[in-house]
Amino acid sequence: MLTGLIAYTRTALLYRLLRGRWVTREALQQFSGDSPENVAWKLLLSAEGLERCCNLSLELHLHFIHNARLKVVRTLLPPGDVILDLGGAYSPLYRMGYPHPFKKLVLIDLPPERRHQEFRRVELERHSRGGEISILYADMSELSGIDDGSVDLVWAGQVIEHLSPETGRRMSQHVFRVLRRGGSFCLDTPNGLLSSMHAATAGKRMIHPDHKIEYGPSDLRRMLKACGFDIAVEKGLCHMVRTLRSGQFSYEDFIFGNPIADEVEDSYLQYYQCVKP
Repeated sequence: MLTGLIAYTRTALLYRLLRGRWVTREALQQFSGDSPENVAWKLLLSAEGLERCCNLSLELHLHFIHNARLKVVRTLLPPGDVILDLGGAYSPLYRMGYPHPFKKLVLIDLPPERRHQEFRRVELERHSRGGEISILYADMSELSGIDDGSVDLVWAGQVIEHLSPETGRRMSQHVFRVLRRGGSFCLDTPNGLLSSMHAATAGKRMIHPDHKIEYGPSDLRRMLKACGFDIAVEKGLCHMVRTLRSGQFSYEDFIFGNPIADEVEDSYLQYYQCVKP
């Protein structure tokens, strides 16, 4: 009897959370014998669950963006023995699901006193596949202390938009310097063609007050190639089909659009894997 009461309570709470109302006795029958995980998936993947996501798309869109970025880290980033994670002190690469083993991962970020109070505490733990993890408080646009040709992979997740065009170019040049031949510079950043439409819905020029620039894909490609890189892979994150079709920004695109797409210009974020020839 106690087991049944616990199961009922779990189902009722999940229903209340995911449907926004309490479950009826009749509706409860469809979940008889299901585990909590199955109840949650049934609710989320139902027609009503999708409708609820659409109604909450404004509140949920950042979660869908983050989910797309996690998929990029898990599926597109190449392996490397020595990795630099630029600006990664608060959300390091290995916590985003990077699947490859490595020997050394260096997080490069501003010292705590120069970061927002919310992001000052840095905790490091060993990666499940081993490998040394350390943090270097330094200017990521200079990469001082990093030897030429000593790094296999540099990751700059949501970083370059926080730098002026001049500083972003300097950072890319130093990334080129520290990479070995054949090494990769991988980055993602908002697509200014779409993020400007988003910002305009709030009467702003850019989507975040700390952004210095939100590149259009052609401008970013041009800068990366001018720094010496070959672009091996380019993808869009969060394909914005309805927004482009209607000319009006649609939050539902974050739900219905492909999280990773070939159409970079038509996606909310842009991702590049740049290789040092």
